[in-house]
Amino acid sequence: MMGARRKATLINMTKSLFEHERIETIGARAKEIRRVAEPLITLSKTDTVTARRRAYAVLGDRDVVGRLFKEIAPLFKNRTSGYTRIIPIGFRRGDGASMAILELTEKTVVAKLPKKKKDAKEASAPDVKDAKEAAPETPKKAAEEKKEARKEEPKIKHIPKSKQMPDEGRKHEKAKSEDKKAADNKGFMKNLRGLFRKRGDR
Repeated sequence: MMGARRKATLINMTKSLFEHERIETIGARAKEIRRVAEPLITLSKTDTVTARRRAYAVLGDRDVVGRLFKEIAPLFKNRTSGYTRIIPIGFRRGDGASMAILELTEKTVVAKLPKKKKDAKEASAPDVKDAKEAAPETPKKAAEEKKEARKEEPKIKHIPKSKQMPDEGRKHEKAKSEDKKAADNKGFMKNLRGLFRKRGDR
């Protein structure tokens, strides 16, 4: 059972090495991974169907096998050995195990394209064509925006103070007619006051 676990660990670590080109592990384990990885790199130099099948029998991953034959093998065309290096990095805190970095001696370089810098003149001065095209559109847009604003505004009728509403005019006329009637009936009001005084005397 321990033999199967050990084998699976070494295969997984080898796949990680081919994927990332650099791993960190215990020093003793790094030496065992090297024993698995270097023969596979030698095998990948001859890109044939049988070589790919033998690599797949060990790794069991089509993507890793494809990367091994297409990307990693061309890096070591001029080498016959020394495909990996082990760099000790000290002891692990806790159990004191000696740690190391296992990496490929040749690595894929990703070329970064420089960003194109625009000239200051081109950036500051816009094209004449764009300015001509943009000029006639601005007054049209302004007129449309004004029309929309007018539609959205609520319509309120302002009534001048001098003009009175019809109902108020009628009320005013009624009040005047009542005042006239009261003025005409002054004698009647005097008679009523006399009656109330007589009752008070009683």
